[in-house]
Amino acid sequence: MIIRPCDSRLSSCTVVFMNNPIKAVLFDCDGTLAPVHMQVNPAVRDSVKKLSRLVPLAIISSRDFHDISWLAKDLGLTAPQISEGGARLFDAQSTECLFLQCLEISDAEYIFELLENERLEFIAVDDDKRISSVKQIVNWKISRITATSLTEKQASEIICGMNDRRSLHAAKVQRTDNKEWMIDFTHSQGNKLAAASKFADLLNLSVKDLAAAGDGYNDISMLKGCGYGIAMGQSPKELQDVADYIAPSVENDGLAVAIEEFILPKIPNKLPSNSK
Repeated sequence: MIIRPCDSRLSSCTVVFMNNPIKAVLFDCDGTLAPVHMQVNPAVRDSVKKLSRLVPLAIISSRDFHDISWLAKDLGLTAPQISEGGARLFDAQSTECLFLQCLEISDAEYIFELLENERLEFIAVDDDKRISSVKQIVNWKISRITATSLTEKQASEIICGMNDRRSLHAAKVQRTDNKEWMIDFTHSQGNKLAAASKFADLLNLSVKDLAAAGDGYNDISMLKGCGYGIAMGQSPKELQDVADYIAPSVENDGLAVAIEEFILPKIPNKLPSNSK
């Protein structure tokens, strides 16, 4: 059963159909937490801060840990955070790496060669450094490679050609600002669901104790694997089809609606409704 809010902002629908409490929450960044450029709207910021006093919260994003560390601190989050598409878990305050799943060097070399042959630009993370050229690689600890400035057709065709590389995970992602497409390449054990499982382990929880919210194709496995899945209103049908709750769009502060209507009712000992 999928719950949809009746209203574009706040709904009068109150439907509770699952009994398992939510013990921690994961949310994607661009298109879920923030419309563009990590700028979180006030209503979402208030709901996130309220929720963070009740359960551990983590941003789970394909952005690198430099960006996610800044945003987590800005929101006052203290739980471990997740970056680079699920390849890295790190301490929210110190940025100490708690887990890092790097690409196999052979896979990284294959991707770099492919992108060079296709004359495609990329950004990547080597250990703790952002890079945009193979010449900048020092440690060959490549956690994520992102091919940029693609059409959706290009992204789909490149991904289809990689089905035989079992240690490689590739997911197409659409930017929220200019609507261009990208591909995030990570290790097959460096995707969002794998990271959600590791996050749960760090908290001595099951992945089924987690609620997760997202808006893109790279969120599908996470929403399917976690106990509760929340899809944003502007997300593709493939994501909405696996969600338990479909929130309004990010432009309509959908994450705040999801927190107030869907998540908070499933948290034991929640704060009074007028708490901020």
